[in-house]
Amino acid sequence: MQALKINFAFAAALLFLFFNGQLFAQTERTTFQVFDQRSGQPIPFVHIKVQNKESTGTTSDVRGSFSAKTFEENDVLIFSHIGYQRQEIPFSQLQRNPIIFLVQDTQELSLFEFSAGENPALALVRKAIENRELNNPEKLDSYQYASYNKMVMTLDGLAENPEVDDSSVNFLEGGHLFMAESYSEVKFKKPGRRNETVKASKVSGIQNPIFAAVSTSFQPFSVYTDQIKILDIPFVNPISDDGMRKYDYFLEDSLQTDWGKSYLISYQPKSGKSYRLGKGLVYISSNQYALENFLFKPAEDIGQINFEIQQKNSFDGEFWFPEQMNSIYNFSELDFQGKKAKLVNQTFLSEIGINNLDPKEKISAIGVTYDLNQDGYEWSQIRRDSLSSREYLTYERFDNLDQKTKRLLNNGANILAYLSTGRVKLGVVDLIPRRLFRFNQFERFGLGLGLSTNERLSDFFRVEGYFRYGFRDKAWKYGGSVGFLLNSELDSRLQLGYSKDIEEPGRSLLPPSRSFSSSGSIFRDFLTSRMDQVQRYSIEYSQMPFKGFRYKLIGSVENRANVLNYVEVRPSDSFISNFTATEAGAELSYVGGESTTRIGNDIVSMTFAYPILGLRVSKAIPTLFGGEVDFWNTEFKFQHQWSRGNSLNQFHMTAQGVWGSDLPISYLNTGFGFQPGEGGRSDFSFAFPGYLQTMRIYEFLSDRSIHLNYSHMTGPIFNKKLEKMAFAPQLKFHQSFAIGSLNQPERYEFIRFQTMERGFWESGLELANLIKFTSGFNTQGWGIGVFYRYGPYALPAAKDNLRLTLSLTAAF
Repeated sequence: MQALKINFAFAAALLFLFFNGQLFAQTERTTFQVFDQRSGQPIPFVHIKVQNKESTGTTSDVRGSFSAKTFEENDVLIFSHIGYQRQEIPFSQLQRNPIIFLVQDTQELSLFEFSAGENPALALVRKAIENRELNNPEKLDSYQYASYNKMVMTLDGLAENPEVDDSSVNFLEGGHLFMAESYSEVKFKKPGRRNETVKASKVSGIQNPIFAAVSTSFQPFSVYTDQIKILDIPFVNPISDDGMRKYDYFLEDSLQTDWGKSYLISYQPKSGKSYRLGKGLVYISSNQYALENFLFKPAEDIGQINFEIQQKNSFDGEFWFPEQMNSIYNFSELDFQGKKAKLVNQTFLSEIGINNLDPKEKISAIGVTYDLNQDGYEWSQIRRDSLSSREYLTYERFDNLDQKTKRLLNNGANILAYLSTGRVKLGVVDLIPRRLFRFNQFERFGLGLGLSTNERLSDFFRVEGYFRYGFRDKAWKYGGSVGFLLNSELDSRLQLGYSKDIEEPGRSLLPPSRSFSSSGSIFRDFLTSRMDQVQRYSIEYSQMPFKGFRYKLIGSVENRANVLNYVEVRPSDSFISNFTATEAGAELSYVGGESTTRIGNDIVSMTFAYPILGLRVSKAIPTLFGGEVDFWNTEFKFQHQWSRGNSLNQFHMTAQGVWGSDLPISYLNTGFGFQPGEGGRSDFSFAFPGYLQTMRIYEFLSDRSIHLNYSHMTGPIFNKKLEKMAFAPQLKFHQSFAIGSLNQPERYEFIRFQTMERGFWESGLELANLIKFTSGFNTQGWGIGVFYRYGPYALPAAKDNLRLTLSLTAAF
């Protein structure tokens, strides 16, 4: 099961329509706009040529705007765009009316047929693919730019002029549903360190600046990657080797520009292909075969959210670089009195500098930070155009709300924002929801409360505490900590803690990560039936010196008591079940491509990112602070997920080792199983990645062990849609292996266990997404699977090695 996280700028920016009298009153014009006659929306990347001079001209930008500085009074302009009828308009006529409407053409690209040998577009696409490294902005040594972002949530088909509203949308009072603007500064240095600092923001009705979009909120910055990721869903890029195998390309037009000749190429999936493919336009320049303009939208309806992304790149004489980006999202299920909601975000880049950052300049490891100086920036200077009447009225409607409504709106927004940190703001303290309830087989049900101070009290320190009562073990647990934020740029923290709680013996000590195995970890915690009673004093220092990389220095003294409610015979007198352990060590973690932002005093990861690496090494020191045990404890974790074409691959590896004599059972690995029950077995359950589906929990005991798992999921075998349900089965193959060892196994003979010296093997086959249901914005896919246990640890009866499973996937 995989959950997706949406950024807080879940809104759209209206395209810059400007029809008021002041625009028409101008006598000499240099800027014009092209619109769709039916929808009234701007048309990006329209070719504008001069009659009888058709080798020269210009192209409209993402707002449908173009400059007419090179045109003369007697010129006749020719407007052409894929999907629209060609139109010729005298330039003198445009001086009187600067708005151009194009009529949609009903003729589809699929009516045209070209064989590969006759298609001149293929050679251009190959050249663009060969030059991706040269033109990809992410391959530059460094860059910086200023970014103006405007987003609005509006209604599809809403007239720009509020005076022509019908009664169904009068509740908007002439405005949009929501609007926000932001101004930020972006700096990037190899190998991937990128920071965007928001300097000013303006959000209708909401004071929290995180609801304003940043320059990469809605679409990728580079369009030269193998896949175009939207809402964490990878689509095959037409400018890629895999795209060459799955798309048809058509050379539609060419145009001489200031930077060379621009070739307009349309693309669409080859016959019989559509899964995670797109359709649209690319403008390939003869100058370095760079993508001058790029337009991409899904080739088929993908559910409740459909999108279109547009990007315009410019050439500075040496490098190509993004100049404008536009994202349009349409929500088929979000209906306001007959009109569908639409989100659009526009980003405009300026003050671009390439390869000119000081090599010694430090860039924050945090992806998005806030350094607001609202009074230091004048919006009229930042905006590309003046606000339209609808945009102005949107701000005015929210400004005129009564204080009670404003307070409710901001409280709701803050709750939504802080829920991503696992906290709910209540004045100067935060409620910690994860401390309210706990479910496992030892406590059965735990009820408690967790509170923490927040930045309203102090940006420098945080005091946190919790308590909980278990209704099965009838015991109270509690703890607290004091933390200090020493350096916000590096997120340097010092924390002192105390707790008296319970912990599962053999559990992983590495911090949890957001990955494909996260949902399985939650369910695995529910199955826990063995616990130790632990009283711990701890100290930690952590820092994030690089993007995605964090290290932590740890020290602790713990008094631990094995509850041993699961033993079959009484342990020998030589077995120590109550002891003190004094540990010192370090943790390292890395998440490649992680996008983070600061919310309050917390750093929040905004997306699933891979690869994930974790390493923990600690030493138990005898005699220090009463320590009674002596051992080394190590853990390593590696997870990666990648797509190739329509297939999805996942790899999971965990390794654990404890070195010492007379080791306490608390630190021994209890296997990688997911099958509930220590004595019985279940023939049917959910399948969760990262675990062995046929191994019982606590079935094995190891002081050194390793687990490897690889899975491969194909694209859909077929895709049959029926209103809100679809059949799109995908084959998912699994292969797992685990091996371990245990010194002095006789010490633990009071419990039932096996060792894994000979290796544990498991294979599985799933039919994922057999049935897909649409619920709100979410698509849920249900599938079935079968896993089989074999090799040295196969059970005597073949049927006992077989396990049937259900699988659930979730996506937008």
